[in-house]
Amino acid sequence: MFSPRFFYRLLSCLAALILWSSHASGKEALTWGVLNFPPFQILEGSRQGSGSFDGELQRLIARMPEYAHDVVPMSFARRREDFIAGANLCTPGIFKPPAQALNLAISMPALTHLDNRIVFLKDKAKLFGEDNPIALDTLFSNEKLVGAVVPGRSYAPNIDEAIQRFRGKPNLMIRPLETRQLFEMLLNGDLDYLILFSHEAAFLADQSGGSELIMNRPIAGTPPYLYTHVACTGNAWGQAIIAKINAILLSEREQAQYRSYSERWYPIEDREKVRGYYPNMLKELK
Repeated sequence: MFSPRFFYRLLSCLAALILWSSHASGKEALTWGVLNFPPFQILEGSRQGSGSFDGELQRLIARMPEYAHDVVPMSFARRREDFIAGANLCTPGIFKPPAQALNLAISMPALTHLDNRIVFLKDKAKLFGEDNPIALDTLFSNEKLVGAVVPGRSYAPNIDEAIQRFRGKPNLMIRPLETRQLFEMLLNGDLDYLILFSHEAAFLADQSGGSELIMNRPIAGTPPYLYTHVACTGNAWGQAIIAKINAILLSEREQAQYRSYSERWYPIEDREKVRGYYPNMLKELK
């Protein structure tokens, strides 16, 4: 079994080889910043490449053979830093508000997702009272409950705004850890709750053997579904790439195979919800 360090070192070597190949072939290099963000993007393990962003990116790469595609794993924070630095970079999945805040070139909606939830252990349910949905101001003000969020990650506009207002509170941890690591802390009792997508929590629980231990509740003020977009650096280069991607999405979004990327890893009942919301996305061109 290779270590994660070896895995990323190998990817770096492959990225360098691709970059060299692009010069040799005369193709322009197109760098994709991807996240270790299962089940949206799965970069390692037996299910590698089976996430929703994975399927979308694989299709975009297949439709853009004129580029030498360089796929680079990075954290939420590093992706943000690279965009701020002005590096020519694209990402297959980002919410619109943080992309706008970074002045990125943004595609039309690319994938449909269900809402984020408050995830906690079943044996701690009484600590959260009867609130359903849960109001974030009430939750974040409760100093007896300790939660955590990933720095640089956007959850939803109302969630991001609440996190900013309560940033620095000792009961809301913001640490540069992967979601998988925070989930382990939740299972170990070191955290009382996390903010996760329902299928994200289910995937992590399945990986750690904790499927029967967790539950979730909706968050007040959060829409039942939301979209992610493809985005590139907001310069002339990025605008040109997004124009090409929009043309691809116009034809791909109507296809059943492409729609299935939005449904990946959801249980059957949630898959039906995604399928019900998906046609709304087809009406959105920005």
